[in-house]
Amino acid sequence: MPITDTFYAFPIDRQMYPVFKGKKHEHWTEAARRHGFTLIGRAVDRLHVVLECKTCGDATLKRISVVLGHNPECGNCIRKRREAAAAKVGATLLGPDPKGDRHYGTYKFACGHVDRRQHTRVEAAAEGGHDLSCETCTTAQHTSEAAEHGWTLIGPAARNDQSYRQYEHECGHKQDVSVGNMRAGDVNCAGCGESWTSKPSKIYLLSFMLPNVPVIKLDYSNNPTFRLRQVQLDPSETPGTLDREIDVETGHDAICLEKAMHRYIKTHRPDLIVERIHFDEHLRTTSEIYHERGRALILALIDAADNGWDPNQTDNWQQFTSLRDTDS
Repeated sequence: MPITDTFYAFPIDRQMYPVFKGKKHEHWTEAARRHGFTLIGRAVDRLHVVLECKTCGDATLKRISVVLGHNPECGNCIRKRREAAAAKVGATLLGPDPKGDRHYGTYKFACGHVDRRQHTRVEAAAEGGHDLSCETCTTAQHTSEAAEHGWTLIGPAARNDQSYRQYEHECGHKQDVSVGNMRAGDVNCAGCGESWTSKPSKIYLLSFMLPNVPVIKLDYSNNPTFRLRQVQLDPSETPGTLDREIDVETGHDAICLEKAMHRYIKTHRPDLIVERIHFDEHLRTTSEIYHERGRALILALIDAADNGWDPNQTDNWQQFTSLRDTDS
């Protein structure tokens, strides 16, 4: 059925709206034209008009005050735009929000789960602003990450911060923890006093290929693999690898060993230190970056730590190392 005012009703969005017999004023027609529509009639009552979109040809019902004083939009064009945005992030727009909020819609994600999402966030994700995550899958991921470190995900955080969740420690204590810290296992339980200082840790060596020079990073963490990802601003520009890691009984011991190593390098081989200006735009760190030529020396220091060197007792770390060319 063509869109016309010669029938008893207009077909709009699969509904039939009764024609309202009344004059189509010239300034109404001109206002519709300026906004990309053709005014083809009046419907429902004296306050509404029917517009034909010049882009898609579909009809839309608008209050005449919107046409005259605002910027009317075509519902069909909006729907197509939202469907295209959803498709770009692997989702499907199923329909309107079941709660009746016009800013939200019902979407089916690539994983198969269905949930409501704000339309503007879906469009922002399609433009590359952020990922469109499935709440069900995200919750499952957070639950798994917490379980790895002896915690149970409870739900949203008590504080108003989207980066935090509430967790329960195996000792029974509940507290808010940032998702990033829980993922890395960098969590201090305020109930039983377990902290990074008493938990097992590691000394590790990372390699990065900066645009102009290869560098290495000596540090400590209970999760070097996570630290590798965390320190890179853009992994495609600075490919990195985890080259060596050793277990240390506690975080306190790890930081003592790490500081002793950095102190030795600064005292005896300051030429190995890479100035921050050379890596600041590529790595999310402020120090502890060394030239590749210092690899043998640093590996020897790590060997010493792995074989029992205690920097608080002796500085003669060489007796604890394997035979290496340390370039010293």
